[in-house]
Amino acid sequence: MWVDGQGDRPVVLRPGFQSLKRMFTVFFNYSGPLVVDILPQDTTMTSTYYVQNVLSQVKSAINEQRPKVSTSRTLLLHDNAGPYKARATTQSLWELGIQVLPHPVYSPNLAPCGF
Repeated sequence: MWVDGQGDRPVVLRPGFQSLKRMFTVFFNYSGPLVVDILPQDTTMTSTYYVQNVLSQVKSAINEQRPKVSTSRTLLLHDNAGPYKARATTQSLWELGIQVLPHPVYSPNLAPCGF
């Protein structure tokens, strides 16, 4: 970067700055956020974590909001990440009666959330 003699040098972030990132998993419905899960620091989203921690929260929140219908007639849109397509995840979703909507392939021409 070019800096003239009078300008201050730009601040450079430290190499360890990336380790402060966190992953949020957010489920919402027509009335707003339903479940927000924050992945613990220095862990990776796996199918086991997703099923045991995240889906259990989603099931509880839906049962609380719709006790008669429960999780049946629930539609879910995932991306094509590995933990969401794993056998344990798909089996748990099937047992809960949650239908997963197909996610289109990644393409610059197809951006379902680009509005």
